[in-house]
Amino acid sequence: MEKTALITGSAGYLGSQLSKDLHKAGYIVIGFDQKLPTHKYNHIFYPGDIRDRTRVNDVLARHKYDLVIHCASRIEVGESMKDPTEFHEVNVGGTAILLNAMKKNKVPKILFSSTAAVYLAGSWPIPEHECTTPDNSVYGSTKIACERMIEESGIKYGIFRYFNLAGADPECDIGENHDPETHLIPSIFRNLNTFRVYGDDYDTIDGTCIRDYVHVSDVSSAHLLAIDHLDENDSFTVNLGTGKGYSILQIIQLIEYTLGLKVNYTIAERRAGDPDRLVADVTLAKKLLTYRPKHDILSIIKTAYEWEKRNGRE
Repeated sequence: MEKTALITGSAGYLGSQLSKDLHKAGYIVIGFDQKLPTHKYNHIFYPGDIRDRTRVNDVLARHKYDLVIHCASRIEVGESMKDPTEFHEVNVGGTAILLNAMKKNKVPKILFSSTAAVYLAGSWPIPEHECTTPDNSVYGSTKIACERMIEESGIKYGIFRYFNLAGADPECDIGENHDPETHLIPSIFRNLNTFRVYGDDYDTIDGTCIRDYVHVSDVSSAHLLAIDHLDENDSFTVNLGTGKGYSILQIIQLIEYTLGLKVNYTIAERRAGDPDRLVADVTLAKKLLTYRPKHDILSIIKTAYEWEKRNGRE
């Protein structure tokens, strides 16, 4: 039987990739977002704000859903430090509204987009049992609050703590489309002559932040594995990354080497909320979900650049 999935934030970067991959896998894909999608992979799309209780309840009442994939949120770490109440309203308040609507309409499962920003990073790579902290950033603290709500909701769940999503769909019809763009790799491509590196005095090999970059297609594929897993197994929380970290300067060097581009950059002050390094321990995701990332850092860079070129952004 066909399964029906609601994707909140279905017009966004990951939401678009999920819509495509679930559509190809035979799911009935219902989209929900404030902005209109640029892809064709929602069978039905409902415009709306995750904070609008009446609208969310109406959308949940219209279909018999097998699960919700909840991607809708504010994600800009720096902005969260400037406007914390906005982030709490959207991320925490919106998730509470969604969970209540799911319970009211008897939707049995949720997959939730969390983040490595929840961790008090000590280990390297970071396992799921590493301590979490609300002190890294407001963005991270909102995701901790959402995780706790989901755990206490009585709804079966999969929580994914993403590291740094990057890259573009290999067929190149979906890629990063944030406005403004805050993610590293597309920001480099769009600012080759004026790129700013925020801080060079971190406790890392070259003084710049180290991150684990994971391809958006690998993350999307993990959701399909998780849906099957939850049919027969308990709720879970896992990291999604690759287990390998690269500094900002290493990414710049790889872009120059791989693509033959010159990146002219300057060093700026640190941004609030940026830890030295975040690299995933993905042992649990491999064990529970048979998760195996297919794309390495060079694939991430090449697909991201192809997307930029085809969309006139570079």
